[in-house]
Amino acid sequence: MSDNKKTGEMGRRGFLSSVSGAAAVLAAAPAAAMESTLAKGTLTAGEVHKYLNSLDGGWVDWTKTCDTFKSGSPDEVVRGIAVGWMSYTWALKKAADMSCNLFVTHEPTYYNHWDTDEKIFRFEQVRAKKALIEGKKLTIIRCHDVWDQYAKIGIPTAWGKLLELEGPIDGSGYYYVYDGGGASAGDIARRLAGRVAGFGQPGVQFIGPEDKSVWRIVLGTGAITPMFHFIEELQADMALCSDDGFTYWRDGAFAIDTGFPVAIFNHPVTEEHGLRLLAGHLAEKFPQVPVHHIPQRCMYKLVTA
Repeated sequence: MSDNKKTGEMGRRGFLSSVSGAAAVLAAAPAAAMESTLAKGTLTAGEVHKYLNSLDGGWVDWTKTCDTFKSGSPDEVVRGIAVGWMSYTWALKKAADMSCNLFVTHEPTYYNHWDTDEKIFRFEQVRAKKALIEGKKLTIIRCHDVWDQYAKIGIPTAWGKLLELEGPIDGSGYYYVYDGGGASAGDIARRLAGRVAGFGQPGVQFIGPEDKSVWRIVLGTGAITPMFHFIEELQADMALCSDDGFTYWRDGAFAIDTGFPVAIFNHPVTEEHGLRLLAGHLAEKFPQVPVHHIPQRCMYKLVTA
């Protein structure tokens, strides 16, 4: 069964309960107010979703994609758009407080890649999150598969821009190569730590020799940071990986044994700048509604003795 069908089933079980209420509001609106709205040019959630999907350059498998509606209806009239890496409960509340009824999220809403695991609703806090979404009449759409490979301002290239790396000099899709200029791996890691400090990451995890000269720095997209692919296919001298895309017992042990330098970053930190650029892109495309980026940071803090 496709993701669209699965999401549709969840919708019929409750995600789209706000549609009837929205329809009632529209039906009750005075004719003059409706004409004024139409004159200004209304925007629907479906139009935003269609536009985001149109950015695909052929890399998305539309028979199996998570870039679907997670709540609400394509017919919902958009009053404001909020863009965030994750549709945390606090982020959804903030969106509603800013009068945004459309939330564009990069990652799942209900802790499952497809957002179809209904067993998660056994937790009271998750049921409360769903009630919040329905009560605030929030429409949520996911922009993941498209934005993960979108050129220039999509996730991987935005990450390279944030880190102020030279290039890219090679790569495509999920993986890009940047010029290390022969600098030492330790110096590069320290410089990159400075670039992500503002996102709440307390330093960069580093494995391998600090004194190794680096010419080819390879990074990936979010959790898609396969170190062995970087080494074998892209001739990496140093890898930049995310914690969700790095296995310490395997990748870390190999890096230690072979003297291969790796810098590891928190997953949201690697993608946050890309979401900021997405919000800016949508603001330019849809000037008739306010668009807000909801900043998000490193998920963890270090607690020391």
